[in-house]
Amino acid sequence: MRLMLNIKIFGLAFVLSTLLVLNQSQYIDVLGQQNIKQFDMILLNQQYYNNPFVDQLVGEILNNGTHTAKSVEISALFYNDSGIVGHESSGTDPTTISAGDKSTFTLQIDDEVIRSEAEGYEFTLKWKDEQSTDYFLRISGGEIAESVGRDDGDDSSGGGGGDDGDDSSGGGGGDDGDEE
Repeated sequence: MRLMLNIKIFGLAFVLSTLLVLNQSQYIDVLGQQNIKQFDMILLNQQYYNNPFVDQLVGEILNNGTHTAKSVEISALFYNDSGIVGHESSGTDPTTISAGDKSTFTLQIDDEVIRSEAEGYEFTLKWKDEQSTDYFLRISGGEIAESVGRDDGDDSSGGGGGDDGDDSSGGGGGDDGDEE
């Protein structure tokens, strides 16, 4: 009788342990997509500025989730029809974004190859949670408009710009994290 009781207790303990482990393993997946509502990072707006010596890519990020994102960094990968021409990265200001708060970023683009050859860009957002687990999110970027001063062989002058943030031009906007 005592043996049966021990087996039942062991079986119950095994089932409870298994449920706890399974629940934990579903909490964080390999790509760091932990419960989307905890970290719902959104690119609110962005703008590419052509300046005489250093171009700038500026924007604003919203933490629409329920948890604080720490050590937030943003990277931009610049490309043209031939492939990748360079990348730049920077921290956000502030680097910690509490749930519901916003943060700004400014990427200084002083690499002449990027300034002269890049036609578009994409963002990668990186941050840590309270337990220092790393998270990454790829966000669509935009196209770099032709402007006066870019030596591309085309003498037409376009605007100075990037994306006005309204997403109707194909650039900007955030990523809702549903893909990947």
